[in-house]
Amino acid sequence: GDKNNPKVVVLDEIQNLDHREECPLAKYLTEGRKFGLSLILATQTLSNLSNDQQSRLFQAGHKLFFKPAETEMGEYGKVLQNATGEPSRTWIDRLSKLQKGECYSLGPSLGEDGFMKQVALKICITSLEIRGFNG
Repeated sequence: GDKNNPKVVVLDEIQNLDHREECPLAKYLTEGRKFGLSLILATQTLSNLSNDQQSRLFQAGHKLFFKPAETEMGEYGKVLQNATGEPSRTWIDRLSKLQKGECYSLGPSLGEDGFMKQVALKICITSLEIRGFNG
């Protein structure tokens, strides 16, 4: 791929992959865009990743936060507090109330003033069945 037409790679359960700085995943996270690589990554936990590993993950241009496990709530609350300036407790409350198919989207969004800004919006994701995918 290239910067204007990237190749997309989807990786699930990334907490089980090697995140050390010299490993491929770390290189993809820090340098992938310039080589036309776009990553979609999914994880259910952050707690077993070091701070520098989490920092690499959060360089992502866009993030979706689904309802985390109870044991992860505080960690995700802190991440969202750092990104938005809203208190961690507020984010923990919001995350705990998410239902199936709901998430918070954190990333660039076009504001009413015509400029892009970083925002967190609650969104609902339509099921594949409703979209016409019957498996």
